[in-house]
Amino acid sequence: MKSRYTPKRVHPKPILTHFSKIFKPLGLKKPSFRNLLLTVIAVCIAKTFRIHEIASRLPISVKTEKSKQKRLLRFLDTPLPIERLQKAWLTFVVGCFCSTKGYPHFLILIDETDLIDGWKAIVAAIPFRHRAIPVFWFIYKDEEIHAGKYKSHNQIIQRFCQKVYRLAVACGRPKSGRQPLLVFDRGFARAKYVIAFLKDRDIPFIMRVCRNVGIRYQGSAKKLDAFENKFHGEVLYHTTHQIPVQLYVRRNNPKDPMYLISNRVCGHQLYHTYKRRMQIEHGFRDIKACFGFGKLVLKKPTHQRVAILWLLACLAYGLLFLSYEKSATRWTKAFNGYQKRYSVINVIKRVITDFWHPEYLLSFFTDLQRKGDTLFGIY
Repeated sequence: MKSRYTPKRVHPKPILTHFSKIFKPLGLKKPSFRNLLLTVIAVCIAKTFRIHEIASRLPISVKTEKSKQKRLLRFLDTPLPIERLQKAWLTFVVGCFCSTKGYPHFLILIDETDLIDGWKAIVAAIPFRHRAIPVFWFIYKDEEIHAGKYKSHNQIIQRFCQKVYRLAVACGRPKSGRQPLLVFDRGFARAKYVIAFLKDRDIPFIMRVCRNVGIRYQGSAKKLDAFENKFHGEVLYHTTHQIPVQLYVRRNNPKDPMYLISNRVCGHQLYHTYKRRMQIEHGFRDIKACFGFGKLVLKKPTHQRVAILWLLACLAYGLLFLSYEKSATRWTKAFNGYQKRYSVINVIKRVITDFWHPEYLLSFFTDLQRKGDTLFGIY
């Protein structure tokens, strides 16, 4: 840390206020609400995403560190209304970003990522400051599909996209009239099961597609490689299914050309919108590397434990970003100097870890301080 960076303190009130505003209306039981908040705070300041490290950072007063671990493990095994928590989180984040008028859509980036022990998550995220904040997700295993719990991977994608779109529409339209626009990578480019599904339900989307696909354009069948580097208007995607979409071709890299389709966006805006899709990849990298989720080890990697821990990681990531991103502009200048070495969220995480030491946080959460604590009202 550079010598000119000398803040006196970083107050936890912004993150506590946001947490209360989002989750208090859900009517969670007081122990569940308090334990969720304490664990999110612990994840924010933990140097690694290990059970013992997160437990050691819990702002509670106990006799031994082992007691903290037991308390954390009991919390991970306690049933939580995870889907209700996700809906409340999505509503809050979408409300923060969809109020701006002008552009008719707000972006929701869709992608999949590997978690631990074979668990995977399909994630919806809102782009923000060259990153993306996860707002809704679905966790599954390939073994569950093979066992018949889910009909297919395509069915999971269909249900997920439909649910995210409905929730986002309910959040966005009443405030600004803007619609969500889903952005996909080419891994989702399945004409019959994904593209046709989105088109039939009038869900706005942008998707990158593979180059070895035949389409129909002006009455004749062509390969995508035969198209020039520009916007081509309406084509019939896939020679078999013939789905009407807009096509844009971009060849910045001849070895990896970009073919984009959409049922809403036209012209160069199609390419400039899709460019933001990489922000969700940066978000995954931050959660797994900066927050340490990629090094998580569990003796019992059950669905519930993985789901709660992923929820904690996403909440900690998003709450830190939204609560301190304005202050981080000043912090980033002190950290990076004239050459950018750390991202905004990386700087926030470092500052919070340095200043939120256990003795400081105990003054906000222990029973001894309740009478004089102005933040006690959130409980």
